[in-house]
Amino acid sequence: MVHCRAKKSKIERKAEKIAKDLVETVSSQIAMDNNNISVNIPPGSCYHLPDPIFDQVSQRFTTNLITAIINIVTAPVAVIVNALVITAIFSTSRLRTPSNLLIACLALSDVFVGLTAQPGYITYRLMENQHRSVAFFARIIYCAAFYVCFGVLFTTLTAVSYERFVAVRLRVRYNNLFSYSRVVKYMLDIWVLNVSLAALQWAKINHVARGIHHVVWLICLLVTGITQVAVLIIVRRSRQQVHGVAETIENARKQREVKVALRISLIVGVYLILNCPVMFVAFYHQTLEYNLKIYNYYSWAETFAFLNSCSNPVILFWKNQQVRQRINDILMNVVCW
Repeated sequence: MVHCRAKKSKIERKAEKIAKDLVETVSSQIAMDNNNISVNIPPGSCYHLPDPIFDQVSQRFTTNLITAIINIVTAPVAVIVNALVITAIFSTSRLRTPSNLLIACLALSDVFVGLTAQPGYITYRLMENQHRSVAFFARIIYCAAFYVCFGVLFTTLTAVSYERFVAVRLRVRYNNLFSYSRVVKYMLDIWVLNVSLAALQWAKINHVARGIHHVVWLICLLVTGITQVAVLIIVRRSRQQVHGVAETIENARKQREVKVALRISLIVGVYLILNCPVMFVAFYHQTLEYNLKIYNYYSWAETFAFLNSCSNPVILFWKNQQVRQRINDILMNVVCW
């Protein structure tokens, strides 16, 4: 009997030891798995945003600071001057031409750049300098605003260029394609399209969504460039035909179309020059997945693109007498009020 109890006690101790060893083994395995998870999933990662790299922030400190200051100065200017352009066009019946409505759509995208994308950029760069990391809200606001606003900008540039091409080359079809109601519909479609494309980045296909955006932007730039070249060729021929010919109603109309076409070409040309760097950098790094040695390229390319928000109103104020007069009237009313 004593022998049986001793044997039973020995078996229980052995079982307890085995159970204890098993618990320790399972605990250690769980700890190892947790460590692996913490290594493989960086803190602060977010599936719908590209993972930022902060290990070389010290090399970007000066560039971040300078570009942030530039955007702090230009953002409020962009909002104010583009709001004046929109108000001038929509408050005056004779200015609500299809061409001017598309320019107002450009100005609206520039207002949103000044209200969302530029503040997002400023927050991003200053937080990067100060904390060597950027909070989710800043990254989300900046990413969404950038893709929506610049998508609207590129597609609207294409619409503006095509409108001028139809005006100088396919005059018979112009009224059917670019009536007031149709242009408003085009503007709404442009915004819906780009908001929808930006929303795809929240569907766990962020890389594909950004690739689609970049391809659409590239197509828009190519179509815009080709269309503007065709417009300038047609304008040159028209000027040669009108020069030295007696003044008629048809010739006066052609001269007006030529002036508008040249003004639009200047606006589109400045937009293309300032936007090509950011388009190239984004396509090179994010779509083709080539390596950038330093991220200062992004800072300067994005800042040049943001300067577009101020260029359109300046060109309109300089080249369009009716818009200039209406803006002056608005400012006088504000001062005298």
